[in-house]
Amino acid sequence: MKRRLADCSTINDFMTREHVCLDNLLVNVSATEVAVYQEFRKSLLGHISIEEKILLPAVQRIRDGTPLPLAGRLRMDHGALAALMMLPPSASTVRAIRTVLAAHNPLEEGSGGVYQQCDEIAAPEIANLLDLCKATPTVPVSPWADSIKVLNACRRALVRAGYDPALLEESSQPSK
Repeated sequence: MKRRLADCSTINDFMTREHVCLDNLLVNVSATEVAVYQEFRKSLLGHISIEEKILLPAVQRIRDGTPLPLAGRLRMDHGALAALMMLPPSASTVRAIRTVLAAHNPLEEGSGGVYQQCDEIAAPEIANLLDLCKATPTVPVSPWADSIKVLNACRRALVRAGYDPALLEESSQPSK
């Protein structure tokens, strides 16, 4: 995913475009499309890194140490998504990722979303924040692990974030 979206002038525009790129990659993820899954993993973790290391801390700093009201919710989802990135591409993995993103992305996008709040709160710093976002380095991604230990850790992360761990059951409905 290209992060160098030079024509973006707002956090909302930049980050929402990243969501579109991530969605486009996720549509093509399957157990046989390993390269697409690798690109998706790397891109999603990079996107989360921007939110966790740049945007949420900047807004909290500007708000005199008070985080955005949704920051805790976003961090729980980010934890679940990061855990899911440890799993191999399977129908259940993709289903769980899609479920979390379907609940998560609307909290960030559009009118009143976290990205718009970032734009409003950090208005004097938008150009600098966008430069930092665009310059964010690629996140190193470890190989996935197909083990019961990792699967159980992912289930626990889903539960902590308020999602059903049964999303990771292979017997559930197909993801596509």
